[in-house]
Amino acid sequence: MSAEPVQAAAWTPARIGSRLRPLLTPYWALLLLFALVALLAPLIAPYDPIQADLEAKLLPPSSAHLFGTDENGMDIFSRVLFATRTDLVVAVLGVAIAFVVGVPIGALCGYLGGWLDELFNRTSEIVQSIPLFLFALMIFAALGNSKTILVAVVAIVNIPIFLKLTRSVVQPIKNQDYIAAARLAGQPTSRIVLRHVLPNTLGPIVSQASISAAYAIQITAGLAFIGLGVELPHPEWGSMIQQGAPLIMDGDWWVSVFPGLAVLLAVVAFGGVGRQIARRYDR
Repeated sequence: MSAEPVQAAAWTPARIGSRLRPLLTPYWALLLLFALVALLAPLIAPYDPIQADLEAKLLPPSSAHLFGTDENGMDIFSRVLFATRTDLVVAVLGVAIAFVVGVPIGALCGYLGGWLDELFNRTSEIVQSIPLFLFALMIFAALGNSKTILVAVVAIVNIPIFLKLTRSVVQPIKNQDYIAAARLAGQPTSRIVLRHVLPNTLGPIVSQASISAAYAIQITAGLAFIGLGVELPHPEWGSMIQQGAPLIMDGDWWVSVFPGLAVLLAVVAFGGVGRQIARRYDR
């Protein structure tokens, strides 16, 4: 009697659950919540985020205004929701640009070495040696104050991070036997880097991307706090904190506390996801 052919295991609920279990953590849930808020803000927000109502200014949290109102009568809950879209887009887009630029350059520097490695390594050190806010002030003074320039600042600040991390990961990989075999087979450098080197560096790099997104949110909020990047009255967490900070002494704490909590939770979510990915890679 012939044996039955062995079939691949079906995608049972248990197997699907084992695949999804690493994502079922508070950090991933919080990150998903922020993403949903950013996407659905126009549907969730009960008020226009830039509509002033001087008759309703500085109202405390209530059923009508969940997070209260600011000194212009704008609903803080609606502004926090729309600011989620602003801050996440700036952070994620800036980090994505830094990833796309920094990772390939870092891989080439780590693999080839020589003058190319020295040039980009020294350039990265120069960029990192300039204080962040001084660097941002120079960029905004030269190019103007806009969300696009803010994304560029986030990207430029993060490019050296990805470049150096990728370079440090690639250097030991380039001496592996499979890389030597690819060279002996006559494969071009670009193919070796893209097909054999980069796939083996993605663990720590993806982890760093999430951590860099947390850092980017701090940069975005910090620059907006001093009036750079996102112009009022457009909702942004940092500018909302700056607007409400002087009012705390008068007891109107809600104006700055709720956007401050949003910044804190977003940083915790991105940072937690990054650390979780790093732990999974280290196993």
